[in-house]
Parts: sequence; structure tokens; C-alpha cells
Amino acid sequence: MSQIKCKVEECYYNDNYVCGASSIEVKSSVTNNIVNDTRDTACETFVPKREQ
Repeated sequence: MSQIKCKVEECYYNDNYVCGASSIEVKSSVTNNIVNDTRDTACETFVPKREQ
């Protein structure tokens, strides 16, 4: 299985900069759904870590 790198330290699934989710969903983050850049995408799998 491929390793998905993740630099979002606030995500529950981030395990030493590797996504630990069993699957991921990435969507367009712009209203017209035309993606031209990585900034136009969003990880829908993101779950915030609970405050300790």
C-alpha cells in the first residue's frame, strides 16, 4: 500500500507525517470546481486532533 505524506500536524490521522487513514477523499476547495493548483484541493478525511 502507498504511503500518503501528510504535513497537517493537527490531523488525527497524521502519524509521523504519514496519513494513517484507511482511505482518503480529496475534493476541490473552489466554488467552480476547476482545480488549477494544489491550493485548490482539500482533504475531506481531515479530523482534528482532540486537545489533550
